[in-house]
Amino acid sequence: MAWGHEEKAVVRVLEELARAVEPAQVTIVYVHGGPEKALRRAIEREGHAWSGWYVRKLACSPGTRAVHDLASAADHLRFEAHLTRRLLARTPWRLLTVDAETLDAREAYAHTRRLLTADLDPAASAGLER
Repeated sequence: MAWGHEEKAVVRVLEELARAVEPAQVTIVYVHGGPEKALRRAIEREGHAWSGWYVRKLACSPGTRAVHDLASAADHLRFEAHLTRRLLARTPWRLLTVDAETLDAREAYAHTRRLLTADLDPAASAGLER
């Protein structure tokens, strides 16, 4: 979408990809969190100049030209997250969501590992939430 493709084109690519990987069982680990927090962490990690670079980068892409500051970048990221989850729900793939808002890196890793282990061994999944 950021490159200016219509949603229909993205759907076609996902459908073709799903057919191409058949009969493999695909599991997608989707790390999700609020865009404001993610942007703050990126700025802390990369330095303040990163925010200007990121906004300029988004503003130059055909599908994200409405981005002009961090608030509009967060709005766009929220839109992309909603679109991603909606489009992935149309695929035959398993989607394991990891909440980056409430888990630090170690907790997210442990949680993801438990979910993936449960997918590989259904007997181990008793009581696990997805």
